[in-house]
Amino acid sequence: MVIKKFFLFVLLVNLFFLKFADAQVSIVPDLSDSYINKLIDTAKKNYPRVKSYQNRINVANTSLSKAKLGLLNALTVSYIYQPGQTKIDPTNPATSYFQGFQAGIFLNVGTILSQPYQTKQAKEELQIAHNEQDEYFITLTTEVKKRYYIYVQRLAELKLQTKTEQDIESSLTDIKYKFEKGEETYDNYVKAQVQVTERQTSKIEAEAALFSAKADLEELLGTQIENIK
Repeated sequence: MVIKKFFLFVLLVNLFFLKFADAQVSIVPDLSDSYINKLIDTAKKNYPRVKSYQNRINVANTSLSKAKLGLLNALTVSYIYQPGQTKIDPTNPATSYFQGFQAGIFLNVGTILSQPYQTKQAKEELQIAHNEQDEYFITLTTEVKKRYYIYVQRLAELKLQTKTEQDIESSLTDIKYKFEKGEETYDNYVKAQVQVTERQTSKIEAEAALFSAKADLEELLGTQIENIK
């Protein structure tokens, strides 16, 4: 009975330390808010769709400037040049004319009345362009964070796989040595070899997952993540 309690105590202690060790495995210490902000700023500068939204804003600004100058379209200036001497016929004024330049200014009332509405519409279109850009910045910020978190996760997984592979390969070396000395069975030696192969396969899969996550993140950044310090 005492022996059973002793083994139960040992089992509980081992479970405690295993749980404690697992708790130490975390990607949180590898995350940096300042670095994430650098990634977001880089994406905002380089990602083509961001440039498209800025182009829309530029077009809307140009349209607003044209609308503000639209009042000038209501003004028409004309002139005529009449050479020779001035002639005035009191009995038939229609045949009279003046020498030199004659100018006139005409106002288009319809254009004047519609100009404020055109300016207001242009302002609204500019505001819509800004709103669409702001909305996309929120989407882009979230997507950069998500892809960066996945990248860090894949990097941590690869580190774990590499450490596990190294431990199992070390264990295989010990089992092989004991097997050659006749201190270990062939069955255990084969099982150790299979475990090493499985760990190597898992490591390769972890490497591929990391490369894929890196490519997804760099798609938004427009540059390699190594270039962002």
